[in-house]
Amino acid sequence: MAGEFERLAYEAALRGLDKQEGLIEELRTRTGVLLAASSLAASFLGQQAFQSPSPRGLAIAALVAFVVSIATCVFILLPKKNLVFAEAGAGLYEGLYAVRDDMPEVYRRLAYDLDRFWESNDGKIRRLTRAYTVAATALVVEVLSLAALLGDNIF
Repeated sequence: MAGEFERLAYEAALRGLDKQEGLIEELRTRTGVLLAASSLAASFLGQQAFQSPSPRGLAIAALVAFVVSIATCVFILLPKKNLVFAEAGAGLYEGLYAVRDDMPEVYRRLAYDLDRFWESNDGKIRRLTRAYTVAATALVVEVLSLAALLGDNIF
C-alpha cells in the first residue's frame, strides 16, 4: 500500500517524541522526591548537626551541598518553554495544505518535522539529566556531611 513506509517513519518519530516527553515527566517526578529528601535531611539532621559543628569544613560542605541540591532541583522543575513535543494544529494545516492529497508526502514531511523537534529537545533534556546527577550527588554529600557532623565519623 502506498505511503506505508512514510507512515512508519512518521510513527517512529512520534514515538521518539513521546518517549522524550515521558522522560521529562519521570525526571521531574524523581526531582520532586530528591528535593523532598534534601529538605528532610537538612531539617532532621541539620538542626542537631549545626548545634555544635566542630569540623567547620563538614558544616560548610553540608550547607553548600544543600544549596546546590535545592538550586538544581528548582532548575529542573521550572517550566521549559523551548521543549516541543507536538505540532501546532494550525501550523500543520497551513504547512501541509498544498500536499494534502499526497499522504505519503504528508507523512514524510511530518517525520522530518518531528525528528527536528526531537533533535532540538535532546540537548535540553541532556542538560536536565546532568542537573539531576548534580542534585543527587549533592544530596549524598549533604547527608554524609551531616551524618559525619552528628557522629565522630560515619564508618
